[in-house]
Amino acid sequence: MGRIFIYLCCLFLSLDAWAQYSFSGRIIDCSSQQPLVGATVEFVSLKRTIQTNGQGYFLFDNLPKGTYPIYISQEGYKSKFFRITLKKSEKNYTFAICKDKEIEVEEITVTATRTEKNLKNVPIKVQVITSEDIRKSQATNFQTFLENEFSGINFTYRGNSSPDINMMGFGGKYVLFLVDGERMGGESFDNIDYDRINLDNVERIEIIKGASSSLYGSNALGGVINIITKNSQKPIEMNAGYLYDTNKDHKIDFTIGSKQKWGNIRLSSFYKLRTPYWLTDTEGLKVTYPDGRVVEGEKGKINIAGFTIYSISPKIGFDFSPKLKLSLTPTYYFSERNPGTEISNKIRDRYYDYSLAMNAKYLINENKELSFSGSFDRYEKYDYFVRLKEKEKNYESTIWKVGSQYNQALYGKHSFVAGAEVNSDGLMSFRFNNEGTSARQNAYTYSLFTQQDWALSPAFTLVTGLRMDYHSLFKEYFTYRLSGMFKIEEFTFRGGYSTGFRSPTLKELYTNWFHAPGGGFQIMGNKKLQPETSNNFNFSVELNKAKKHYGQQVIAQKMQSYLSDSKLIRKRSEHLYNGGHTETVFKDKVQEYYSLRCLPQILGAVYDTLQGAKEVIENEFNSASDNPITDVQTQQVYHGGNFHGDYISLEMDKLKLAITRLSMLSERQLNYLLNPKINEILPAFVNAGKLG
Repeated sequence: MGRIFIYLCCLFLSLDAWAQYSFSGRIIDCSSQQPLVGATVEFVSLKRTIQTNGQGYFLFDNLPKGTYPIYISQEGYKSKFFRITLKKSEKNYTFAICKDKEIEVEEITVTATRTEKNLKNVPIKVQVITSEDIRKSQATNFQTFLENEFSGINFTYRGNSSPDINMMGFGGKYVLFLVDGERMGGESFDNIDYDRINLDNVERIEIIKGASSSLYGSNALGGVINIITKNSQKPIEMNAGYLYDTNKDHKIDFTIGSKQKWGNIRLSSFYKLRTPYWLTDTEGLKVTYPDGRVVEGEKGKINIAGFTIYSISPKIGFDFSPKLKLSLTPTYYFSERNPGTEISNKIRDRYYDYSLAMNAKYLINENKELSFSGSFDRYEKYDYFVRLKEKEKNYESTIWKVGSQYNQALYGKHSFVAGAEVNSDGLMSFRFNNEGTSARQNAYTYSLFTQQDWALSPAFTLVTGLRMDYHSLFKEYFTYRLSGMFKIEEFTFRGGYSTGFRSPTLKELYTNWFHAPGGGFQIMGNKKLQPETSNNFNFSVELNKAKKHYGQQVIAQKMQSYLSDSKLIRKRSEHLYNGGHTETVFKDKVQEYYSLRCLPQILGAVYDTLQGAKEVIENEFNSASDNPITDVQTQQVYHGGNFHGDYISLEMDKLKLAITRLSMLSERQLNYLLNPKINEILPAFVNAGKLG
């Protein structure tokens, strides 16, 4: 009898072991909570693989009982292992995976070719900064952010007037600013009003350095800066912030939005205030006389202007169907400048801007798309009389544009873009005649453009472009582009030629104004001015893709950006391998010192260490370190070792090593500068005088 019982037990156990179960679930994005289509789910030990459907769901049948690791992966996301135990059929599991930071940087879509492409596949050299980069920079305004994050871009300031941009040697009138692909109106001393841009509402910033008139027309002679604003990504979003800094600046931000089946809506607003104040020297200028007397003069001081600025910008998107989408973005902006001087108690400058952008896209089929766009931007300046509480307009810039664009994918790998635009530029100013009364001038531009992206092989991509602009004053003008990208193993080569032009502004053509103060002088425009032109050649090599470390690539990209407009960089082929050397030993170094050429490898490792420490510390801050841990919901008490500090202590050890590495690098670089036998350029200790 006992033997029969044992046989029955073995039979039941074997039947249980061979029982077949089903397992189903869903894969979502850890941030947006949206389903991931085409994600791969794999039972590694069973060698069973399946992909998620259009709603992110998957289903496995006929699975044996047991505990299994499952591996979930998706292009552009961090792959992840999960462990599950099957004792019965399981369903409605939800797994969340997150975007890979390294891949995410490479895969940002850009509009450098007026078609959305992965950044790594764009033959034209583009710099992209995301909203996460903006957040980490802690920049308080747009121009400070550009100056700190993009090399080759800097600003100069003239007293309390607006800042002047310089991008690779080009001033503001040679750089085209776009918001969601539409031109910004209004300018002051050849610059846009940078205060109009709310950094907290920016999804990303795309910068194309060099002539891009073949796609964007006039003013894109030195480059294009395209500011892409945010869309709502969740059913309900709300954000509010307040900033106060030592410059007595106050800034309040408020954003609310929602994403629904019909589309999305987002309302972004900000308010900035600064009361004018004076900066005073801590001590006066001291003068020492031969007899030993020291006389201290008055303390110097400088006036810092104040301002009141606010803006509100709704953005509404309608998804009428999977094929038809429409977006509307109206914006209102106000600014009052208060120099803090005596005259500012009587009169101040006020600025207003009213803009509206519309974009409609119709998907003809999976390979063809037709879009229509229109924009209007009116920027006004007033003299505001404080005591009378009245204002008088003295400047108005109005631009509007309507356009259409057709995109088509050819043979699954090439793309074709063609479009047409009509642009109007109007300017009202009191400086167009000697009487000092307001007058208005207008100009129109009619444009046709086309661009083709040819994927001639998996390694070689070519872009060709042509644009014709017919200006109401200067007639037709043609611009061209030819760019290519070649990939070989881990290296990416980009190069190209493009032309650019800039039409003279209405101010440059029609100004006729007598400036009375200071003895008086006349400013005259010239109606015979012709468009300025440029020829742009560029070439770049991405060497550091050979190393897969994210930090190294970040540092290398920043170094390339910092050196992009340097006049001291030489091409190796020109100064070493040009065949003109007669000496048997090169005087020039074939390789720079480690402290220079290995910066990406050294600082990249430090960067990754800092990022890793940041993640561990944030996790620790948001963890429970008590022992025991009491779970109120389940009324359970757990005894463990969460008080252990190994995670933090190991990261602190890594940080100590990283700081030591930075110190060693700084010492080597200082040694290079101070030792004339090494640098062979500078005097000892960088002292041009007498030592001692």
